Amino acid sequence: MHNYNIMKKYLSITALPFFALILSSCVPPATQPEATQNTYIPMGTSQTYVGTVGSRSAIFILTWQPDGNVTGQYNHPDDGPSVVYQLRGSNTSEGQLVLTEYTGSSQSAIITLKKSISQGLISWNGKMHNTDGRVIPVSLTRRSY
Repeated sequence: MHNYNIMKKYLSITALPFFALILSSCVPPATQPEATQNTYIPMGTSQTYVGTVGSRSAIFILTWQPDGNVTGQYNHPDDGPSVVYQLRGSNTSEGQLVLTEYTGSSQSAIITLKKSISQGLISWNGKMHNTDGRVIPVSLTRRSY
């Protein structure tokens, strides 16, 4: 009986860290407040937006870099995956985005956009100024969470 009590005491002391580890892994991680989840963009993360260029639907993928630069691409789903326009630019100031569009290796347009957030949607709206003189409305949106 004496050995049993010593063993019981030893197990309770040595097993305590193990059980604490098991219990802590069962506790869900703290969640961020909703406002933080909606506005934080990890730098270098690609995000998909849906929208329009003129009257045509478009899918945009943008990657936000820590230095304020933005890279990405877009295409028109009706054209299939073979026609992709490359984008490079910068988030010049909060809520302002300027992107240069490239068709192949040639610059084909400058896109200027302004950001708005409403009802859980982040939208960028503005104009595409093509090198041939055309000005086309552009709109892209994604859920903020």
